[in-house]
Amino acid sequence: MKLAVLGCGRWGSFHLWYGDRLGFRTMGWEPSEEPVMASLMRNRGNGYLKLPEGVGLTLSLDEALEGADLVVASCPAQSFRGLAGLLSGRDLSGSDLSLCMKGIEEATGKRLSEVCREAGVRPRSVCAWVGPGHPQEFVKGVPGCMIMASEDESAAERLSRSVNSGLLRMYHSRDIIGCEIGAAAKNVVGIAAGMLDGRGMAGLKGALMARGPQEFARLVSAAGGDWRSVYGLSHLGDYEATLFSPWSRNRAWGEAFVRGGVAPGLAEGVPTCGALLKLAGVHGVELPITEAVFGVISGTAGFDEAVESLFGRPMKEEFPETLR
Repeated sequence: MKLAVLGCGRWGSFHLWYGDRLGFRTMGWEPSEEPVMASLMRNRGNGYLKLPEGVGLTLSLDEALEGADLVVASCPAQSFRGLAGLLSGRDLSGSDLSLCMKGIEEATGKRLSEVCREAGVRPRSVCAWVGPGHPQEFVKGVPGCMIMASEDESAAERLSRSVNSGLLRMYHSRDIIGCEIGAAAKNVVGIAAGMLDGRGMAGLKGALMARGPQEFARLVSAAGGDWRSVYGLSHLGDYEATLFSPWSRNRAWGEAFVRGGVAPGLAEGVPTCGALLKLAGVHGVELPITEAVFGVISGTAGFDEAVESLFGRPMKEEFPETLR
């Protein structure tokens, strides 16, 4: 089996490492202008891992895609439309495409599988590979669980089985809508958790965790997905890795932001705030947590004001209506 990984950053390099561990022929690609690729080619590793000798690296997209059974897209979510444009028109009928990004397009509020379809990319199947975990832990042998979601249930099951191992226990789902929205939304909750950490209010993270899934379950349901997916690995199952882990970029970004600093690395939850609000507007769903985080980031609301808007509401019964 040949695995092509498009995007060789933190997660992309992990997929190269993991594909080699599974015994796949692996090839990684990045555009020639990306400094991350030059460094990876020169050092055969990065701050997260060392690539095995059998892993190939190329600047030629055609070389990476040639004969690939599974193509993993692992670029920043907001760059995916550009990558999809490069894939459009290429014959991917013999390849499954797995989207390994957790985000929604900021400009349109569309899920990445929708972007893929709009761009005219036509693989054998399209899946979202999401769930909790950090490459830093996986390469040390710390096991975890993830999920493969696709409208094509047989493809989700086949792909989850092909990449399942003792290190990564894979589950599958036919609810790609719920899994894509849930995976993107957990990053916004991660930023909120980091903001609470940064202001010494970590005691409110429990309430944040209780309210987040209900908020996004309503959005998933309105968008045509299965609200139960939000309570699975794509969203709630990823809370520990996103709201508490020292490796969480979104949590670290939120903490640094309210302290007046800058956290290193990409925080997908930042553009996802605006994207979720666009999506929610289409479906007439309120997202109080997302609105509060967006207000603080954009400067239209202060941190104390945002906290008051979330936690200072009139008291009410905990479960008066679940998804209405």
